[in-house]
Amino acid sequence: MAKNMDPAEKTVELLRTLTIVQLGLAGVGQAQIRKIVGGSMGDINGIVKLLKSGKRGKEANGPR
Repeated sequence: MAKNMDPAEKTVELLRTLTIVQLGLAGVGQAQIRKIVGGSMGDINGIVKLLKSGKRGKEANGPR
C-alpha cells in the first residue's frame, strides 16, 4: 500500500485483501475469488500463495 493513499482508499484495499484471505482459507478457487473481489489474478495469486505456503512476515518476502 502506498503511503500517500487517502484513508478511505487504504480501508478499501485492506477490506479487499481480507476478503481474499478469508475466501482463500475457505478453499474458494482463485478464479472464483477474482469474480467476487475483482482485480488482477497476480494480486490474488500472491496472497493465496502465501496462505498455502504457511510463510509469514520476512519469510514470505524472501531474503534481503
